[in-house]
Amino acid sequence: MQTYSLVVFQPRPALFRNMTVTVQAEFRLFGTLKREGEWYIAHCPPLDITTQGRTEEEAKKNLIEASELFVVSCFERGTFEQALRELGWHVVTGGAVAKVGDGPPSVPAGSFAFPIPVPFGFESPAGCHA
Repeated sequence: MQTYSLVVFQPRPALFRNMTVTVQAEFRLFGTLKREGEWYIAHCPPLDITTQGRTEEEAKKNLIEASELFVVSCFERGTFEQALRELGWHVVTGGAVAKVGDGPPSVPAGSFAFPIPVPFGFESPAGCHA
């Protein structure tokens, strides 16, 4: 069973009345690459996204960009959970979760790993709600 992770980097809590915070989440995914004629085909099985390029690097770059756009657009439209469920993802309880500073996750043989950063912004209104 392969494990994919979402790593969230959280800032230290601040004690300000007006606060803007950015939290950086990161998906660690993998892709596969194969050559078909003059094209290289890159595929991300966890997100079922496929791209192409005239070189290996171009195909990888296109796959990373397409994956970033997919994840961010799902968050923006509020469909992220639904999209992952339709792709076969589910919550795993009691499983190992990657922590900040953990090494790169293992990927299937012949694959390449890549991160998908997702920045989240939070703004608290003025005043104390305690």
